[in-house]
Amino acid sequence: MGKRLIAVLALALVFGLTFSAAYAEVQNVKISGDIITSVVARNHFNLDNNAPGDKSVLKQNFLMSQIRVRIDADLTDNVMATVRLINERVWNGQNDANTSSSSNNTNIDLDLAYVALKEFLYSPLTLTVGRQEIKFGNGLIIGNAKAIGTSSSIPTDLTERKAFDAIRATLNYDPLIVDLVYAQVKQTNTTDRNTVSLTGINATYAINKKVDVSAYYWLKKNDDHTTSTMNSTTSRPDELSTIGGLISAAPIEDLSTSLEAAYQFGRNTATNNQKKHNAWAVQAMADYTFSKVKTTPKIGASYTYLSGSKSNNDNSSDKKNDGWDAMFYDQKLNNIVYTILPFSNMNAYNLRASCKPVEDVTVSAVYGYYTVAQKSTGEFSIPGTYNNGTNYYGTDGKSTYTGKAYLGSALDGTITYDYTEDVQFGLTGGYFLPGNALTSDAANATQLIGSMKVTF
Repeated sequence: MGKRLIAVLALALVFGLTFSAAYAEVQNVKISGDIITSVVARNHFNLDNNAPGDKSVLKQNFLMSQIRVRIDADLTDNVMATVRLINERVWNGQNDANTSSSSNNTNIDLDLAYVALKEFLYSPLTLTVGRQEIKFGNGLIIGNAKAIGTSSSIPTDLTERKAFDAIRATLNYDPLIVDLVYAQVKQTNTTDRNTVSLTGINATYAINKKVDVSAYYWLKKNDDHTTSTMNSTTSRPDELSTIGGLISAAPIEDLSTSLEAAYQFGRNTATNNQKKHNAWAVQAMADYTFSKVKTTPKIGASYTYLSGSKSNNDNSSDKKNDGWDAMFYDQKLNNIVYTILPFSNMNAYNLRASCKPVEDVTVSAVYGYYTVAQKSTGEFSIPGTYNNGTNYYGTDGKSTYTGKAYLGSALDGTITYDYTEDVQFGLTGGYFLPGNALTSDAANATQLIGSMKVTF
């Protein structure tokens, strides 16, 4: 399926470029963007009281800026072009050694860069080519490319970068919408065996105004032979297929619900012990808004199941991998959990609530209780989260389970103040109490972030 889809999209792109005008006439240009300034305080994100050496994983205090400028241009014949530039950096004054290798600099990076061709070839089809944000459903599977921004010195879980380099064909047969996507997630050079690609289809059908149904299939191919564990004689060391469906419904006024289930299969030949993928994920969500109450309170709950494997070590003799592959998810069930725990082998129970005690002020809280889906003493990889753009939280990005079930509990609280329509102040605090499934000498992790966001 992947080769055929790529061929169809490539032919469509070549056809469009061949028969389009050499020069485009600009009809309208819009400039927008935002500036986020934050102060961040973090403690014990490595969950270890006795960690030697680098104190940046024990205690972090810094200010940072995130600046984005976006340009949208409407051209002739339903052609639109979008470019967004971004700079993310920790405050340290102007870095005198402002080179490409410096950890703090004012380099401007490319965040978005795509062209959208509406009614391409025929009216229901829109073709979008280039670096673009892609998210489906609740972001359980696809939403964040999680590409590490090496030019940024901020912790990577705080980055605003989520875009994929992709070709996306959208067929709008209202009430049915079908998206076909090919994304090149990683390719450090032109070598064929140094890539991670994503190919898939997502179809959404609106049964009525209250119920939407989605079905999808995604194929992630990891052909990255840059690590020593890869088998250089195989052309595709890891082929992972994810198939699933999502039902979103609003059965009564002010109540929104969703139920999503997905299954993963395929084969990983990265090591001599070839493993068959056999993993499951289930997520149920419900939120109710008391719209007729003055303070507009809102309550919600969710349950997330991500299957786990008895052995998380790729070199084990177990021929089956039951551990859920996080794919390119874009969810923060709790902020600290998102940063330091793998989005796999997990039962997550979350409760959330919010209200507006006064006009322009919103107060919200999220509580989470986490256990492993499968008890294990194997090694696991923490998310691709770096404390400063270079070093992992924890020990080389690896940790081990203890064979027990309780991962820990988390609590996040947030206050936002809409100073004007363009300016928003925020204060969020987080606390994570690690459980006995992680380590016998754990330290509680805490976080406090104050921010000001200006949108223009």
